[in-house]
Amino acid sequence: MEAKQKLEKIISILTESKLKEVIDFASYLRDKEEAEELLRMQMSSKAYLDWLSSKNDIYDEVFKDEIK
Repeated sequence: MEAKQKLEKIISILTESKLKEVIDFASYLRDKEEAEELLRMQMSSKAYLDWLSSKNDIYDEVFKDEIK
């Protein structure tokens, strides 16, 4: 709880424009965390792991001209 109290003390003296920056930054941190969690979930999905399996290496040859 100490961190919240420190933050409350700091933001109590900030201007409105600085508070908007704090809100933007906090939103960025929240969204980044959510996006990272979603990516972790997707990368551990069965479909993704199947796609990476060696049985799908044939697609590397099929699309080799499109990958540069």
